[in-house]
Amino acid sequence: MSETVWAVDGSFFAQRLSGIQRYSIELLAALDRIVPPGLVEIVTPQGVETPLYANIKTVPFGTHKGGVWQQLDYPRYLKQRGAKGLATCNVIPLFGFRGIAVVHDVCYRARPDFYTDPRGRLSAAWHRLQYRRIAKKAERIITVSEFSKSEITKYYGVPASEIEVVYNAWQQMERITPDDSIFAAYPQLKAGAYYFSMANLLKNKNFPWVLRAAKARPDAVFAIAGGGSLAAQAERLGLADLPNVLYLGYVSDGAAKALMARCRAFLFPTLYEGFGIPPLEAAACGAPEIIVSDTPCMREVYGPSAAYIDLAVNHGDVDSITPAQAPAAAVLARYSWDRSAEKLLQILTA
Repeated sequence: MSETVWAVDGSFFAQRLSGIQRYSIELLAALDRIVPPGLVEIVTPQGVETPLYANIKTVPFGTHKGGVWQQLDYPRYLKQRGAKGLATCNVIPLFGFRGIAVVHDVCYRARPDFYTDPRGRLSAAWHRLQYRRIAKKAERIITVSEFSKSEITKYYGVPASEIEVVYNAWQQMERITPDDSIFAAYPQLKAGAYYFSMANLLKNKNFPWVLRAAKARPDAVFAIAGGGSLAAQAERLGLADLPNVLYLGYVSDGAAKALMARCRAFLFPTLYEGFGIPPLEAAACGAPEIIVSDTPCMREVYGPSAAYIDLAVNHGDVDSITPAQAPAAAVLARYSWDRSAEKLLQILTA
């Protein structure tokens, strides 16, 4: 067994929870159940709260916060400790890093057309710099799908043999209690009679497709959860004030679980993903059907358990899809945080 100490960049515990942070949290929780004591540490900025672990040590360190901590304090800890780094959120220190990095996707490189405003271009430039540094400096790269692995090889020339796939999973949804009060707040939501999606303004999420689908099916209700100015974006698209669209805003995990369980179908018309976890979570919550875009990534992740939208010809029609060949719930057996943690431990001890 390797005697290397692996120090995880734990700054994500202070970040807003999204799929990348969720992956890190759940994977480390599962790893803690099987990892030998002393092999893995989590290093965080001062004052950052972390879960209680049995076998993973947590170490507050440094004087900075956020990105400055990642670039200055974290590599200083690696040097002082003589440890290797494990960075799970697409970012490594530009200098002083040796170890393993997780790249969830390379959307900023593969789809620059998504990032055309000043803020988007700046974010894309930073992430493309990170991709290049990871490709050059990381001893190994972990990613979340075979599709994403092929994209890293395609755009950055990293040999496939140096990239490992450690999948996302869904078991976190079992800990959530459904909050059915959402249905009292929105009596239009009748069990089995509405389409549900979780949206934001990122172009890859393809929010306009859902609006066009709602316009084409005025007899069906489309419930959309998510923050940002979704209604304002609908107005810019000329799709405002559709009477069958409900903008729910941010919803709690409990409300999301309840909405997934009772929907007619969960919609995920994404243009680009490294994995795409929301439909998996929807299936875990009992959604009877998951409808996703027909892309290589979605085909890999969901196989026969999803219905597929051919975005080349289907610009907003929930009735013109390739039906699923298996129940949505059948996909759940393919993914487990415990199995993913076992794979990660094999990588760390190789």
